[in-house]
Order: sequence, then structure tokens, then C-alpha cells
Amino acid sequence: MLLVLALALGVWWFWGRPQGPLKVKAGVVAPISMQEDVYATGSVVPVSSQEVRVLTPGRVAKVSVKVGDAVQVGQTLVTMDTTLVDAQVAQAKVGVEAAQTVVNTAQASLDELKKAQSAASAASLSSNDTNSLLPKFMGSGNNAPRESLVSPSAIRQAEGALAQSKVALKQAQEVLKVAQVQQGQLIYKAGMAGTVLEVNAQEGNLSSVQLPLVVVADLSQLNVEAQLNEVDAGKIRVGGKVTISSKMLGSTTVPGTIAEISPTAVSKPSVQGNSTPTVGVKIRLDKAPVELKPGFTVSIEIVVATKEGILAVPQEALFQEGNKNYVYLIQAGRLEKTEVTIGIGNDTHQEITSGLKSGDQVVLNPSTDFSEGMPVTPEVGSAGS
Repeated sequence: MLLVLALALGVWWFWGRPQGPLKVKAGVVAPISMQEDVYATGSVVPVSSQEVRVLTPGRVAKVSVKVGDAVQVGQTLVTMDTTLVDAQVAQAKVGVEAAQTVVNTAQASLDELKKAQSAASAASLSSNDTNSLLPKFMGSGNNAPRESLVSPSAIRQAEGALAQSKVALKQAQEVLKVAQVQQGQLIYKAGMAGTVLEVNAQEGNLSSVQLPLVVVADLSQLNVEAQLNEVDAGKIRVGGKVTISSKMLGSTTVPGTIAEISPTAVSKPSVQGNSTPTVGVKIRLDKAPVELKPGFTVSIEIVVATKEGILAVPQEALFQEGNKNYVYLIQAGRLEKTEVTIGIGNDTHQEITSGLKSGDQVVLNPSTDFSEGMPVTPEVGSAGS
């Protein structure tokens, strides 16, 4: 009986005593200035670089640079074994010289024939002038045309032989050009001024097709490349301002500008096996400090939007049901579930474009136990209490 009486007394004390309004933390809707940012990480990359690669493996004869060297345009980086192509070039040069000799001989023969023809023509004219003064009874036997000594067909044959020899010379010269190009392709030179970042070639070893022989980059101009999720990528624009920070820079930040946004998203498998679409972004640094090196990881803060005098609530006041956003508005000491439309946001506040007005009180960190019409009172120290 004593146990039953004690239980009854406890139930009466808990349920029978007067219940006051629930105390809640509250915030006030007020106009503020807000900046919405997108945060990500990225990698430092050179704006321009050159990767020296081979299409087929070959023996490396000489490596002329090492990592850290400054190189100029046209400076030799790596020389491959040119023994075979050197022989081909030498053979092609011999072919050109032989073809040139044939051309010279054909030209000399043609010149001799034409010279002989000209001499015969001159002699014939002189003979005709003399014969015209002699009596006709002397006959025409001494008036035989001497130009017949060099027939036109002989001239044509000589001209044809010269033309053929010139064609052969042209072909030999083209063979030499091809051999010299192949020879030059085995001597790899810098196509830009910069610093040597990688040297994978080793003298005496075969070159790798997978790895570049040498990598050269211009370190005076650097970019940052990053991958953003599809939501954040939809907020940014080319020309947007970016702030770059890094542990290597300490408290110093580097300004940048969004230079490129990839037109397509790429899905990469995650650890869980799911594909997460990301969009590539390239950021141009206004002035890269010497502390930043290609390959460094940096933190990125992109300014998405800035607004003055907008209505906003603390982020912890919002909750979602489906695709809609709500707050619990405190009206006359009771909860009123209110749908709101949101705009830009940051880590602490969210813009409210409709559903609330300046001065309204909203509950912070609403519980799932809250319900429409529940009596509440703001805790001491809460905004507007």
C-alpha cells in the first residue's frame, strides 16, 4: 500500500503540477550585410609547361640538364642515340652529291651542243654571204648547211637528260631532308624558357614511353586547379574573386581570379564506389609568391555573392521537410511553423527572401518534439527576450 501511494504521489507531482511555457533559445530576424563563399582545396600548377616525350623507346645518349636548371628556348635537353640516322644522313648527302654531279654533266653536255650549234649557224651565215658574190656556174656544192652537224634531236635529248637529272637531284635532296628531320627529332630542345622540374631520362638507358624525359615549366606564372561539387560549381562565374591560403604562407593570402570553368562535370568513383560529379575550375593567381611551388595543396575561398541590408536568420533556426525550408516563429508566446524562401548564405546566417519580416523571433535549434501552437518563452539572454 505504501508503494502504491508513493507511485500515485509521484504521478500527481509530475503531471498534476502546473506546466509553464517551454523555454527556448531564440533569434531575431534583422537586416545584415552578407557575403556568400564557396570553400574548396586545389593544387598549384604552372600556367605553361613542356613535357618532352618519345613515341618509341630509344637509347639515351646524353642528358644535358638536371632538376632546378634554368633553360632558354632552343637549349638542348636530351640527345638520343643518333648512330643509325647519322649514317642515313651521310648516305643521303652522298646521294645528293652524286645527283648534283649528273646534273652538272648533263648541263655541260647541253651547253656544248648549243655552243656547237651556234658556231655552225654563224659559219653557215658567213658562207652564204660569200657564195652570193660568186658566179652561179660554180654550183651550190659549197653551200651545204653546216648547222646539220648538230641536229635538233640531239639538243632535245640533251635537254631531256638534264631535266631527268634535275628531278633525280630533287628526289635526293628530299631524302636528305627527311633524314635530317629524323636526326633532329632525336635531339630534344626546350620550347620555352623556364625551370627544369623533372628529369626521368638516364644516359645509356632506354627511354620510357610512359614518363616524360624532361618537364620544363615557367614558375613565374602559376595557376590553381580545383574540383567543385555540382552545387558549388553552379554558384561561381568566370571572373569571380578568389582568396588563396596555405600553411606555407602563414597568415598571408594570395588574391586570384577564376579564369576557366569546365563545361562538363566528371564523375569519379569514391571510396564507397559511388560516382560524385565534379567540375574543374582553373584560378589565375594575380602574383604568385615564391613560397608556392607546383604540386602544393592550397585552400580556396571563392566569393559567390555580396549583399547589403538583407533579412537573415541564424543557420540553426532553419529545418527542412521535403524540399521546403521552415522556421518556428514565436507569435504571442506560441510556436508557429512558417515556410520561408532562402537566398544566399554563409557559415552563420541565411538570407530570407520571403516568409519573415524584420524583428520576428524564431526558435534556434528546433526539436522534433516541437509542434504548432506549443507555448514557449525565450530564455534569458536570447535575442529579443
